[in-house]
Amino acid sequence: MSFKDQAYADIDNVFLNTDEFAYDVTINGIELKCVPDDDVLSERTDERAVGTYRGEHLLFVKAADLPGKPSVESRIVFQGEPYFLLGCREDMGMYELRIGSNRT
Repeated sequence: MSFKDQAYADIDNVFLNTDEFAYDVTINGIELKCVPDDDVLSERTDERAVGTYRGEHLLFVKAADLPGKPSVESRIVFQGEPYFLLGCREDMGMYELRIGSNRT
């Protein structure tokens, strides 16, 4: 088995294992497994305006669990809350989704 084969097998067996890292979530009405990593975002500058803050999340999901690669600036409903897709990277069968919204 090659490294790539093992990495793809680890998506379900390790990374998206709810006994290890993952959580069951809903994105745009699709139930799937997700690994949130908001610790990475806490290192980034938070944009603020008087009376508002920018809520952001970094999510890792299996690319095959979504109907296609989401478009940046498209609307994303995560756990019933509206967000916009601020960034999307694909790597080794996973999407890294950075979502955000302005909150009051």
